[in-house]
Amino acid sequence: MNLILQPADSLLDQRPALQVGMVSLALVAVIAAAAYAVGHEITISIFFLVPVALATWYGNFRLGVFFCILSVSIWYLIDAGWSEHPFSVHFFPYWNLAIRLGLFLIAAHLLSQLKTHLIIERNLSRTDDLTGVLNGRGFTGLAEKMFELSERHGRSTTLAYIDLDNFKQVNDGFGHSEGDKVLKVIGEIFLRSVRRTDIVGRLGGDEFAIVLPETNESGARLMLDNLRAELAQAMQQHKWPVGFSIGVVSFNLPPYNLDEAIKVGDALMYKVKQSGKNGTLFEQFPLNKPGRSGS
Repeated sequence: MNLILQPADSLLDQRPALQVGMVSLALVAVIAAAAYAVGHEITISIFFLVPVALATWYGNFRLGVFFCILSVSIWYLIDAGWSEHPFSVHFFPYWNLAIRLGLFLIAAHLLSQLKTHLIIERNLSRTDDLTGVLNGRGFTGLAEKMFELSERHGRSTTLAYIDLDNFKQVNDGFGHSEGDKVLKVIGEIFLRSVRRTDIVGRLGGDEFAIVLPETNESGARLMLDNLRAELAQAMQQHKWPVGFSIGVVSFNLPPYNLDEAIKVGDALMYKVKQSGKNGTLFEQFPLNKPGRSGS
């Protein structure tokens, strides 16, 4: 989407703290000039809370504290410039300064805590409760952005579509609680085996997908060979009769959309199922002749 059409919230949320600080500093300068120009009859100094809020929300709490101190100090200097009559008690200006600073700091703290809680809630809404990986909605949102970036920069992206073999036997033979344990162990292995930039999601009951950004087929083979070995070891350790059919597609040219990418990976995974299960098929996009790697 063109940046001109994006809402201001999205634009600011993507800016580094330095740029947010510069925007907040410009606002402080504008408010200070306006407050001094209108004089003491109309107070607009309370609007210093705007750059404080901006710096705290889109930057961080420390940046918000800096603008609290800066804004309150400028407010104090503006009040001093207006004063035609001395205060009856000499420390009253400092009292006003302390009260304003305290209120600004409280506002910055509350905003920081609110942002933290919203981030936690947003992450929880995107996370599968059982496995700890992304749920379908969370995976879709991040994966779509990843494919957009690969298209923009012309870099390879690989998608691995993973389906568990014989998972129904575990549920039927040992109960759904044991099946949940299988999924939980698999989720833990996924999370500790992939890179920080990789995206792992649970798309269905026993179906998972991994997006590997800036990864071609050779890089994907190395990563998935190590992942398969760790998964197989865990299944043997718990004596679970579970295998993994994996379809891996490396996109040298990005697909039209994420749904197309998943369809290609899903179709490749079914080829593994049809040819004996518990194996991996690799393919490139545009399509070429797939190569198989089994257990």
